[in-house]
Amino acid sequence: MQLKISVATNIGKFRINNEDNYYANGKILTDGVSDDFSITYTEEVTDHALFAVCDGMGGESCGEVASATAVNVLDTFREKIFSAADNKEQSEAVNEYARTASLAINEEILKAGGRKGGTTLTLACVKNGIVSMYYLGDSRIYLYRDDVLTRLTRDHTVAYEMIDSNVLTEEEAEKSPDRHRLTMYLGYDDDPSDIKAGFAGSYTLAEGERFLMCTDGLNEMCSSEEIRSILSTAGDDAAKALVDKALENGGMDNVTCIVLEVC
Repeated sequence: MQLKISVATNIGKFRINNEDNYYANGKILTDGVSDDFSITYTEEVTDHALFAVCDGMGGESCGEVASATAVNVLDTFREKIFSAADNKEQSEAVNEYARTASLAINEEILKAGGRKGGTTLTLACVKNGIVSMYYLGDSRIYLYRDDVLTRLTRDHTVAYEMIDSNVLTEEEAEKSPDRHRLTMYLGYDDDPSDIKAGFAGSYTLAEGERFLMCTDGLNEMCSSEEIRSILSTAGDDAAKALVDKALENGGMDNVTCIVLEVC
């Protein structure tokens, strides 16, 4: 099986540093290219592959430290996640990773002289022709199939908790200031024992499908229809096309995308 992997990140128009990071089956964002970077390549996946997008937060360098730590710790959990016998065991491995990464993030931020920080996470594990998706925070995963865009994640935010309490509708939550108040993320607490990643489902990979993993710098700037339209028309550099649209629409935040296409 071949995957076309499109990756793009940009600092945005108003930020002084890029707090996002990504993991593309062993590749991570490196120093010197974080302000504006994109690449598309095709990779033969004979057994398994792992991808992630992280949106760091905390101000100054804390967000950068958090997202970089998250992807570095993920690299050490590759084999444990891949070796899981089923979804239950894989979810347990992902949650163990989340707890370990949270402790490491808190430690690294303290070493860097910061006080508190963290990062969101979207995670895609490809194994034997099936992709399983996990998430923490408000970074999102979408599936584009048969010209339909489906959002697979549900934000871990106060606004979305208010939907559950029938205080807000989903449309109201998308505009609420509480949409930025995260209820779960890596680096969540000094005692991260209760961290549990959301499960966005498992899908048998089919030719022509596109999976999008993105930070909120994309969906805050682009409507679902704009995202769908780009995924339906963009060629190889789909991630860059999405990032460029976010910049065209204002570029208020860092923005990072990974698009996985079965080919």
